Amino acid sequence: MKNLIFLFCLLLSVNSFSQANILNASNPSEIGIQNFDQKQSDNDSFLEFDYIDERDILWSKIVYEKIDLNEKLNFPLLFPVNDETYEKNRKSLWRILKENIINKRITELYFDRNDNFKDKMSFGDVMEVVSFTELINGVQTPAEELKSIDITAYRIKGMWYFDKRQGEMKYRLLGLMPVGKNLKDDDGKNNTDLFWIWYPSIRKILHEEKVFNDKNNASSISFDQLLVSRRFSSFIYKEDNVYGDRSIKDYKIPGLESILESQRIKKEILDFEQDMWNR
Repeated sequence: MKNLIFLFCLLLSVNSFSQANILNASNPSEIGIQNFDQKQSDNDSFLEFDYIDERDILWSKIVYEKIDLNEKLNFPLLFPVNDETYEKNRKSLWRILKENIINKRITELYFDRNDNFKDKMSFGDVMEVVSFTELINGVQTPAEELKSIDITAYRIKGMWYFDKRQGEMKYRLLGLMPVGKNLKDDDGKNNTDLFWIWYPSIRKILHEEKVFNDKNNASSISFDQLLVSRRFSSFIYKEDNVYGDRSIKDYKIPGLESILESQRIKKEILDFEQDMWNR
């Protein structure tokens, strides 16, 4: 029995990332720093998106969804909302994005007014959204930066497709957009779409950061794994369609009608794979 318990603990420790090095740290600044073996294991677990031949796609549909951070299932993307509490070992999704935008590791950013990634933003454009200063009586005010607590949701764009070579329905995440506080709004109460990020360009960055697991600190997945495997709650607000990809709100009354339409689109996607095997 003791051997089984020891083996179980050993297996858990192999996947220990959320509190990496906490037992070996000689001072608090070393907590969260992975050792060589952990880094190698982490790198080995990263899976590139497969190359997809267009001829293998039997059916596809692009959908746009909203991830509401007020929903409990989505809390791992939101917390911790205080960016100063943890230095390295725990970060919200927004903190990861902001840090890597500022250090210019994330560069594939696009204006929210075009969700087909045609209107690229410069670094200066992005910083006007992330950090805001203004001149008052000729004096520049201290920069106000968007914090994790200011982000209320994420929009995602992705494609569902049926791969006839492998005979299964798959999902490919294409874009991610934070939704949050408009720093240029005087009262700061109005949320706005910030910018689109081309998701494949940030996968490796998100793979380096681990999601906090409140069920077991010794086992966690990366932010990339969470998003790619769709471990979140969302609702569809738009699909590609003949009407210029109009939103559900443009043809359905907000509320119950919009919810039912969102569920109809989701059911259509799920039913396609079932119908394929029943033919």
